[in-house]
Amino acid sequence: MNIQKAGICIRPGAIECLKELSKSFELISFTASDGEYANAILNFLDPNNEIFKCRLSREHCVITDEGFFVKDLRIFANRNIKDIVLIDNSATSFLFQLENGIPVLPYFGGCEDSELLDLTNYLKSLDGLDDVREANKKMFKIKEMYQCSNLDDLFQVFFLKHISSLMEKVVL
Repeated sequence: MNIQKAGICIRPGAIECLKELSKSFELISFTASDGEYANAILNFLDPNNEIFKCRLSREHCVITDEGFFVKDLRIFANRNIKDIVLIDNSATSFLFQLENGIPVLPYFGGCEDSELLDLTNYLKSLDGLDDVREANKKMFKIKEMYQCSNLDDLFQVFFLKHISSLMEKVVL
């Protein structure tokens, strides 16, 4: 057995955020990481198994021909897909169900990070919606991103449209 040590960097407020969200939502950990590595982190975050109802890892993902690990939400056959969100810092993780995806920025350290606070507020806004995918489509426009063939298209679609919209509001 080859044992390796690896450090982890936990976002500020991660445990508090997870505990708060677990009061209103069923939280399931679904990672493309190796199960042993994932469990080591989850045991730190949730040592008494009170936050996450289930733990899924790499072996539960679908691997594409290009080598991407995709989290196929159809694995949750006993739940309606309109009620599921998948939060990940890699949009390739939700390729099979783009509208269910909520992208987050990767965390590399720092106390000023507010990603989890923003995420918590957004998730709470989804509570009670008939279909979370409709809200995600409007908020993140992930399908439109994947339809862009290059960075110039992406810039045109998202940045310039956003700036034009802001300018119209300022002029009014």
